[in-house]
Amino acid sequence: MNHFIFWALGLSTLWVGLKLFDDEVILIVSIFVGVGFILAGLIAAPLLLQIPIEIASVLALFNVCMQCIQRGDRS
Repeated sequence: MNHFIFWALGLSTLWVGLKLFDDEVILIVSIFVGVGFILAGLIAAPLLLQIPIEIASVLALFNVCMQCIQRGDRS
């Protein structure tokens, strides 16, 4: 159950970093710390939870890549 704590810390760090900080260095550091917490939560999660999350993230990334390809000028 500690993976939920890591995810909550990561998402709250990302939210606070994006909403409160205007300085670029602090914003970048808060994003790295938030992503680190989220990855630690994913590592601590059971395997039956890791696999669907990884599949969903690959599908979301594939969708974003296909939209970028469709918008690009291929001539």
